[in-house]
Amino acid sequence: MMLQFFIRPWQPIRKAAEGSRRRLFTLRLWLSAGLLLALSVFTAMAVATEQVRLVTKQWPGYTNPDLSGGYFELVQLVLPVTQFQVNTQFSNFNRAVILVQKEQAELVLAVTRVDGKQLLLSEYPMDADTIVAVYPDHIQTAGVTETMTLAQLPNYRLAWDLAYNYGQALGLQVKGYEVTDVSQGLELVSKGRVDVYLAEQSDLELPDSQLLLQHLKLQQTQIRQLPVYVGFPRSAKGLKLKRFWDQQFRLLLQQGKLQTLYRAYPGMVLATAVPDCAISVC
Repeated sequence: MMLQFFIRPWQPIRKAAEGSRRRLFTLRLWLSAGLLLALSVFTAMAVATEQVRLVTKQWPGYTNPDLSGGYFELVQLVLPVTQFQVNTQFSNFNRAVILVQKEQAELVLAVTRVDGKQLLLSEYPMDADTIVAVYPDHIQTAGVTETMTLAQLPNYRLAWDLAYNYGQALGLQVKGYEVTDVSQGLELVSKGRVDVYLAEQSDLELPDSQLLLQHLKLQQTQIRQLPVYVGFPRSAKGLKLKRFWDQQFRLLLQQGKLQTLYRAYPGMVLATAVPDCAISVC
């Protein structure tokens, strides 16, 4: 009797302890199940995320080495990270276009309609290049007007950056000399090897370009704005990506989100109304 007296008081305590262990075990099961579910959802999302290779030239303020800039923000807006993982590779412009043509990448930025003849192009332009003619003083005084015009360009020997082909993009049926960079184009003009170098305004606004322009004492005149597009490969994947881009671009345009982005980058032009010289009269 004395033994039972001492044992019985501990039985409720033992049962309570066993109940706590069961609840703790159940809680651990629920936590494990929740963790497994979260991992499954995360894995499913990772699998569903489409890998996209973007190859582009570095344009300060637009495609910076740290993946900041207006063009990269546009890509992130149109291709959300929940659906696409964009892997970026930097290259010169000519090679970037070729890589997409060969289906070794899915996106190339800022392509004119002429340079993108072998690509699928976005329905709407992503930007507009401001084309500037650079020429020496004696060309200016020999012209009919005080400044260079689009109509006068065919009368001169022209040059532009490799793969840009601004002559055809401006609707001119003339050949031009392709240069590797701005400095080479400016040097050729200053030495009389070509008469006019056609360049994009933002390239001429870089500090090195400005110094060279001042040193060589060359003149500049804005000629025309040219719409530029996103280029995709002519493949099933490229067509699917282009259709998604076009749909999202239209939607963001209707929502006003593109307008907000472009206002944050004054150098970018929402060029939906800019005439394309390659398909219309400018």
